[in-house]
Amino acid sequence: MELKPKATESKPSKFEGMIDERLGELLEAGETVRGVAAASQQKGIFSGGVVALAVTDRRLIIQPLDRRGKGPKGEATSIAREEVASAKLGRPGGSWESPSSIIVGQVSIQVKLKTKSGDKFRFMLMDGSGLFGAMGGGESQAAGADALRVFLDRDRAADI
Repeated sequence: MELKPKATESKPSKFEGMIDERLGELLEAGETVRGVAAASQQKGIFSGGVVALAVTDRRLIIQPLDRRGKGPKGEATSIAREEVASAKLGRPGGSWESPSSIIVGQVSIQVKLKTKSGDKFRFMLMDGSGLFGAMGGGESQAAGADALRVFLDRDRAADI
């Protein structure tokens, strides 16, 4: 009996398939997707939701998702690079009351974005790295987080 290794081709996740389909409708001619990441968006003290952050060579597309993250919900917001007035990336702050809080803090990125028109956005996303990277989206999430850093003109070392 001969043992053969399994093919290691990665299949797109359900999330990637759903987002790719929606992005096909939103992209302009010649626009290239650099990365996509899932994030939570805080809109107010007690409100927020799940979004897909799609970074292209021209803009950031924020696509709200339904409560279970299984499909697009509502209209997407598009922010061109030149529309960004300020952006802050860092590790989430706060008190560490449990080991899980410490772990999540080490693999998460908090993003605060303000546009020149005065719109403000706050996101929290896993960066897909570390021991728990695969559970937080893995390579796809890491590529999306890195694309977001490049779009906002930040590098991994600049994260707080």
